[in-house]
Amino acid sequence: MTPNEYLYKLLDTYRARDLSLYSQDLANLKANLKSWAQTCYLSAANSGSYAKGTAISLSSDVDILVSLTNDCHRNDGGLKKCYESLETYLRKNYSGVRAQNVSIRINMNGLEVDVTPARKLSGNTNDHSIYTAKTGSYKQTNIQKHINDISSSGRTDEIRILKIWRHRNKLDIPSIYLEYLLVLDVLKGRSKSAEALEDNVMHVFNELAVGTSNPLLKKLIDPANSANELSSLMTAAEKQSVVLSARQAVQQTNWGAIVY
Repeated sequence: MTPNEYLYKLLDTYRARDLSLYSQDLANLKANLKSWAQTCYLSAANSGSYAKGTAISLSSDVDILVSLTNDCHRNDGGLKKCYESLETYLRKNYSGVRAQNVSIRINMNGLEVDVTPARKLSGNTNDHSIYTAKTGSYKQTNIQKHINDISSSGRTDEIRILKIWRHRNKLDIPSIYLEYLLVLDVLKGRSKSAEALEDNVMHVFNELAVGTSNPLLKKLIDPANSANELSSLMTAAEKQSVVLSARQAVQQTNWGAIVY
């Protein structure tokens, strides 16, 4: 088996779950989210890795963005109130609930779903404000632009392999940072052909393993909002863990020892 064959077999092994088996559960969830949001409700749509085509079975299965009106709780707690209200509602109605940085995760009949409340900015735009529990503040971004950029990048296979590697090495790399780091920086200008998968992934490892000119040391900005610095989503210690894991990867002679 060639390295490329091995990597594509791995992608098949960890392909995203078939959501058609959960269509009714997801429809019920979205109906419940509409009931929770009441007059603040605009929509509840699939977002994140599944919508981008970068989902793997090792991480959460579905991301749902609940779009709320611009004036929702603006004068009585703001986005923090939206986030906490959603968490309380989900804890009353679902199991396996876990509050995360911007989303609340639930377990729905074995399907893990991350639900993110977001307040839509006024005007004809897809820009939203999202509460960040880690900092107690909010950030403005455009989830639909992220979906469009990544899904049409021609790099979804490389991203999924790197996500499997991230999981196996227990690395704390936010998906949005990993995706844009690959799409906009490390693999810029390289071949997008299926035959280039092995070379491209190894190129990423080589770049992440260097001491100087490491892409992790560069400032990477969210294309959806110049005020969001994606590279600041990781601490220096977290980045160093990635460097060490990449160095171990480039020293291996068998792909089965790198990603599995």
